[in-house]
This record gives sequence, C-alpha cells and structure tokens, in this order.
Amino acid sequence: MLRRNWKLSLLASVMVFSTLTACSGGAGNGEEGNNSTNAPQSDKPAVQDGPFVKYDPPIEVHAIRGSLPDDRFKNGDTMDSNVWTKEYESALGIKLIYDWVADGNGGDDSAFNKKLNVAIASDELPDVLGVSMKQLNQLVEAGQIAELTEVYDKYVSPELKELANQDGGLALKSATFDGKLMAIPKFGGNITGADVVWIRTDWLEKLNLQAPKTMDELLAISEAFTTQDPDGNGKDDTFGLALTKDLYGGMANLTGFFNGYHAFPNIWVKDASGQIVYGNVQPEMKQALGKLQELYKNGQLDREFAVKDGGKVTESISQNKVGIQFGANWNSYYPLNDAIKQNPGMDWKPYPIVSIDDKPAQPGLGFPIYEYYVAKKSFKNPEVIVKMLNLQHERFYGETGDWEKYSVDKEGTEIFQYPLFQVFPPNKDVPDNFEAIKKAFETKDASALNPEQKANYDKIVAFQNGDAAQWAVDRQTGPVGSAFEALSSYREYAVTTSFLGASTPTMVTKKGTLDKLEKEVFTKIIMGAAFIDSFDKFVEDWKKLGGDQMTQEVNDWNAAQK
Repeated sequence: MLRRNWKLSLLASVMVFSTLTACSGGAGNGEEGNNSTNAPQSDKPAVQDGPFVKYDPPIEVHAIRGSLPDDRFKNGDTMDSNVWTKEYESALGIKLIYDWVADGNGGDDSAFNKKLNVAIASDELPDVLGVSMKQLNQLVEAGQIAELTEVYDKYVSPELKELANQDGGLALKSATFDGKLMAIPKFGGNITGADVVWIRTDWLEKLNLQAPKTMDELLAISEAFTTQDPDGNGKDDTFGLALTKDLYGGMANLTGFFNGYHAFPNIWVKDASGQIVYGNVQPEMKQALGKLQELYKNGQLDREFAVKDGGKVTESISQNKVGIQFGANWNSYYPLNDAIKQNPGMDWKPYPIVSIDDKPAQPGLGFPIYEYYVAKKSFKNPEVIVKMLNLQHERFYGETGDWEKYSVDKEGTEIFQYPLFQVFPPNKDVPDNFEAIKKAFETKDASALNPEQKANYDKIVAFQNGDAAQWAVDRQTGPVGSAFEALSSYREYAVTTSFLGASTPTMVTKKGTLDKLEKEVFTKIIMGAAFIDSFDKFVEDWKKLGGDQMTQEVNDWNAAQK
C-alpha cells in the first residue's frame, strides 16, 4: 500500500535524499545484529561487522531531503525527530541530522532538485545522497562518488539481496559502470507505476452516467461534467479533465490519456521493423494532442492549467471544479483523500484506462528505478546506505516487522515516507498484496496474510463497517473497485520500455533541452496557440537536436545485449 514518493504529488511523488558526515565509528559490539531489543536476532557466531551491526560510538549522519507536509506527521513527530530517526540511532547507532530540506514537489523543477544540481556542479556534495539516473551519470563521469561493489557484497542482508534479484538483476545492472557498482537503486514495482483514471462517482450518479469502457465514453463524461452543472451551484464553473503544467507526473497527468490513443510517452518502444524508437515523437501522439486541443477549446480542460502545479490542481479538486484525472494508484491518499474530508458526499473511484478503438489500451511502463543512493568519494562509511536499507526492509517485512509502527499506523499516517532510504519488493502490491487480500475476503479467512496485508485488510473491513477514515485504503488496495484491481487487469497488456540501460551520453547532455522543447510545444498545441501540425516540426527539431543520436545509442545498447 505504498505510493511512490511524489509529493508527489507528491508523491506521487516525494523524493528522499541523504548526506552522511562521518565521524570516527566502526563495528559495534561484535555481534550480528546489535544491542537493540528490536534488532533482528541470529544464531550465527559473533562477527566483527555485518548487515545490522551498530556503530559504537554512534556516528552522525548529516542529510538533506525533499520536505514533507506538516500534516504527514502525527503524535509530536517532526522531520527531525520521528519513529525512524529514533530507530536509526537505537538500532544502528546513526544520529540522523538534516542540514536542510527543500520542497521536492515538481520533479526537475523543484526547489530541492535545483539546489542539489548546484551542489553537484560545485562539487559540494553531501556524504550520501539520492540522485536521478541523469545525476548518477554526471557523478560517475566526474569521478565524484565512491564505488559500492565491496560495500554491497559485505553488508547486504540475505533478505535485501533476494529482493534485489527479483528483477533478474536489471536494477543493479543499471547502477553498474565498467563492472563497478556505483549506486544502490531504489528497488520498486513495475505494474504499480501505470496510470488509472480517477472519476467522481457522485457526479456520475447525479447525471445518471455509467462508468466508461471506451475513450469516447470517457470524453462524453468529461463533456457532461463541464456542461451539466454536476456540482449543482447553477454556475458554469466546472471542467472535465484535470491537468498540471508538467503534463506528466503522479497525478493529473497525460500518460494514461496518451496510452488510450496507443501512444507511449517517456518510454522507448519497438516499431514494426524491430527498431527501438522514442514514444513521444510517434504519430499516435499527434492524434491525442489534437483531441486535447479540442477539449481545451470546449472548456473541458482548466484554462489556466499551464501555470498550475500539483498543489494548485489539488485546490481545484477540493473546490469541486473537476471530475476526472489520470494518475497513480496512490491518488486516493493524495490529493483525493484531503478533498473528500473537505467535501462530504464527494466520492472518487479508479478505473482502468480506456481505448479510442477496439484495441485494448496498453499502459506504458518506464524503468521502475528512478532514484539511486550514492556516497561521496571521500566518505569513510559508505556502508551506511546498505545498513539503513537492510533495517528499513527488516522493519517492514522481516521477523521484527511492525507495519503499523514503521509504515502506516491505524489512523493512516504515512510513516513509510519517513525513512531516509527505501526499497520495496517489485511484486509487493500487484499482484501479491491485492491477490492475498482478495482471497481473504472471498474465503473470510485472513490467517495467511502478512503484517502489511493484515493491516490493510483490517482497515478495509473497518471502511466497509462505516469507518470513513479508511476510504483511501479501500480505494487503493480493496478487493473490489480499487486501483490495485484496475492495475491487475493490465498485466496482459502492459508495455514496458525497451531501454533498460543507463542514460546514454547524448541523453546526459541533450535530453533535458529536448524535454523542455516538448513541454513548450505540447502546451501551445493543447491551448490552441500553435497548430496541430506544429507537432511535425517538433519531431524534426527533436531529431536534429539530439534525438536521432539518442535513438542510435539506444539501438546500439540493444544490439550489445544480444
């Protein structure tokens, strides 16, 4: 039941980073595990150091990270002092100190990322930090980070190692340069990254509309939400489809919409000849952009979307202005849960994305690794990365696991956002958690559920018995009408990117510029400030400005895998 860190809007999307300033510290008490009563126990002989050995004396870990809203903390917890900062110190002897935090909302344009890029460019790196693939390439090329091959081999716990191998080693391979492991990937799911379409079901019921099974039906709902006064205030102040200025992201984005037109933005796919091509410049995108231009002209998109980030779109949702948005499975938590609390009677439900024709809509899936944990080259204790990941995985899923203490409490507080470093089993949510919870409801037997599944099961039961506070859990993980149910229907049709390698040289130097060009052209097309044929000119420019070279590098990579 974990969402991707987008604060994503979130959190969509929330980004987590760290820096560790080493003090003298080393192996602790000479036992596997540590002195903490919560530490994993082992019958193995004592060793000098290992996956869970506590630093004695403790070491200070100076960190940076993207900020979390204050309402993500309860019971006196803060960013600087919470259950996870206390656990790091108690179990590992790591005193976590945040030197600074900054707004992580908005991806590349976020205040956090801008500040981090300055630190990278000026070679003023913290000791340990999380970076994007692009930033990882820059750091490797500049020789600014430490090799982690031996660190990983020595300190990885058996459980974390097993998790890392669930994808056949692809994630670790993406962090390996010239045979050297230079980062620990933030392992995570694949199918859970696909979009669903969230629709206001109270508006559907009010207007006597049925859930959509095709794109045409969805667009008819959008028109009705725009023209038939679904909020009942007698004013022409609603619109059908929510959209942020970034066009892509964890909420109110266009990925699922484009997928409905058989277009695959932001991933590399194989064409009819078997060559790998970039989805954003394929003809199917033009048709979808043309429809978006029409929707904007007819008032079905917010006239001001081009200047609205996720926070502003959230305000529109809470103010009863919009009834449809393409987004992630975790949107029941953000932004929808807050909106429902403010608007009694509001209800949203996730549905599978829909197709423009008789072919099924295929969700496009990128490489599921978007963050890498690295150590500054001069840092003396790079093993803290692995130790902290071992601990997070153990406290979530191991013998000492306590889901409600370390991940999501009974009130729904998202404690899972607190750990500095995080990894998750790729198949954890879909199919594993969904199928297990579904079976438990069908058989009325929850005895086989693991702690995470049982915690979610109990909250869904509570929701079914009238506890409205558990709405977000039910809509994300429930056995019927949930985002996980919608995602499960994709498994036969999903299209995963054909390029799983590290960023190519041209990507490092040119892709940022090309992405900026795309956003500018696409936004103008949607708003009617540019003709739809501007897409063809964009494709020509994209190819000339580095796109053709990137495509060649991707196909060279593919040939080398055979």
